Amino acid sequence: MRAIIIASISLTSLLAGSALAATEPESSAQSPEVESSGRVLLQGSGPFNSITEVKNYDAAAYDGWRTVTFVDGKVVQDLFGFGPATHNEYFLCADGRYWAVCSDPFSRSRAWDSPLLSYSGFQGADTIIKVDGVVRKWNTAALTQVVEISTCTGDSSPTMWSPYTYHLVTSWTSIYFGALIGPRTCP
Repeated sequence: MRAIIIASISLTSLLAGSALAATEPESSAQSPEVESSGRVLLQGSGPFNSITEVKNYDAAAYDGWRTVTFVDGKVVQDLFGFGPATHNEYFLCADGRYWAVCSDPFSRSRAWDSPLLSYSGFQGADTIIKVDGVVRKWNTAALTQVVEISTCTGDSSPTMWSPYTYHLVTSWTSIYFGALIGPRTCP
């Protein structure tokens, strides 16, 4: 009988405590930070000032699943765990910081068709864009610039079927300004 009363009191205290906690204003809620360029800074997307900061963030966010962290195509951390592996990707961007997605043509990108082509300098109808030598975007106006993007191969990981690949603008030439990037090759 005594154990039932103690359990009843403990359960009542627990329920009362959780009811009070639900009525308290939540002061720790944070809204996403916005950088001066207008880019929303999502947690985990950057910016990070060093590879050590990237590794520390991924280690702190580790949830028990195997997590492989790539920076510029190189494996910098492999956290062992269970279940299917997740791959976190970061690139050293032109601003000198590490981001999940760079918004400039001087950095690397996981996909050639979204982050690289969203750069405003590549939006004109006067641009030809080649990916691995194949024309992907043809100009509809007088040609003034040619952009060449290459697929680069990084490290392999035991959690992937093939080596890690990313894209790099290897050449950007304008008839008005000459070579804006490159020529350069994959590292």
